[in-house]
Amino acid sequence: MKFARITSPAAIDALFPLVDEDIAAVARDEAMAAEVAEIEALIEEAEREWAAAERVEAFRVSRELTDLVSARRATRRATREALRSRVRFNGVAAA
Repeated sequence: MKFARITSPAAIDALFPLVDEDIAAVARDEAMAAEVAEIEALIEEAEREWAAAERVEAFRVSRELTDLVSARRATRRATREALRSRVRFNGVAAA
């Protein structure tokens, strides 16, 4: 027996797309296009999430810069640090 023969019509219908090169090429192209579309959808979703996180961070930073309580505390800390630091005036250390 040199060649096997498929006699079942159901088997022929199921295997024909795998045997025919044109049909197999179209199936590969469709699978590749579906995968590319899925990857692009994931990239777009990640970019939307990054943009949302960036907007939240920008709001947080702008709020930190305009928050009066934080501004007063920062000024007090800077003043305290300046008073506590050892500064030299004309070669003489001030305490």
